[in-house]
Amino acid sequence: MGNSLSLIVTVIRVVVGSIVTAPFLWIAGRWIVGGKKAQFSDAVWIGIAGTVLNAVIGSVLGGSVGSLAQLVAYLYLVKTYYETGWGNAIIVSILAVILMYVVLVGLGMVLGISLGMGAF
Repeated sequence: MGNSLSLIVTVIRVVVGSIVTAPFLWIAGRWIVGGKKAQFSDAVWIGIAGTVLNAVIGSVLGGSVGSLAQLVAYLYLVKTYYETGWGNAIIVSILAVILMYVVLVGLGMVLGISLGMGAF
């Protein structure tokens, strides 16, 4: 029972992580490498493969070495799926993180304000 629950949680993490990150990665990819190379399906696959690789690498290596290996693996996925160089892969990844941060903070502010006003 414990192993099956752990597997279900892992699958949910992969699906949710891919759904959350894919749009930001796709938009950043379209801006940097163009629409022909940065397809939405590629962004989804990068999210899925990245989540799985991060889990495997983190459990095998861990610590600073594991974090560095996860970063390199993620950048390699962006580089490969978007058919671009390492520099553009880094730019796409940084831009995707910035976009995600701005949107999530903005949503938090809007939802926080509306929830606060609804209490009156």
